[in-house]
Amino acid sequence: MCWRVLDTGVRDAPWNMALDEALLLLCDEQLHLTLRFYEWARPTLSLGYFQSVHDVNLAECARRGFDWIRRPTGGRAVLHDHELTYSIVAPIEVLGASIAQSHERISRALALGLEKLGLRAAFAPSEASAREASAACFAAPALVELTVQGKKIIGSAQVRTKRSLLQHGSIPITIDFAAWEALMKLPASVLRRKAISVSEALGREPSIEELKRALIEGVQEYFGVECVPGKLTPTERALAQKLSVEKYATPQWNWLR
Repeated sequence: MCWRVLDTGVRDAPWNMALDEALLLLCDEQLHLTLRFYEWARPTLSLGYFQSVHDVNLAECARRGFDWIRRPTGGRAVLHDHELTYSIVAPIEVLGASIAQSHERISRALALGLEKLGLRAAFAPSEASAREASAACFAAPALVELTVQGKKIIGSAQVRTKRSLLQHGSIPITIDFAAWEALMKLPASVLRRKAISVSEALGREPSIEELKRALIEGVQEYFGVECVPGKLTPTERALAQKLSVEKYATPQWNWLR
């Protein structure tokens, strides 16, 4: 079995979310397995699908010149800044019938990738899964999310159709805790106890390419597959462009709640 790897580089927030959704919708029509890596043109605050805009400080977001957007997935707010974002799109039957099962399998693959870098990641203990009264995704890990040194290192969220799933997540290279505090209404001292970046955990700053290679190796090893570089199809590109303009760039979507 082969997984397609897409490296779509640095793009704006509407395009990033639109392409993730396009890959999901088209997976329903023609089943495929895709591992995608991307980055953000500007620091961007993303809100979960069900999250209220009042949970975060959008005035401060504007003052700092940051973008913000609503994701198609659930969960809480994430500041995408100096990070690598991953997404996985696959048929549900391949990764697991339940959200918890598929999330756990993806996390185990990511953990193997982090291990290639020299990081020993573990699932969060059960008592850590209780969410803080906060808008911040990284304030506490869910049971199947990864921690290093007892702190959350990857924040992920998932959405499904009847046949396919999309899971995407933030892997911070470094964390601007002052910005997190200002945008997410939680003291930086609390966030420092809850979250950790790859650079802090590793004691050095890895390159984006080094991190990508490690994660690809983790996916290949855990799932027993070959990851092959690929390209967007014209259909994927066209649907992503349509969703970017007609959905993710619109106030109707982003101010939904």
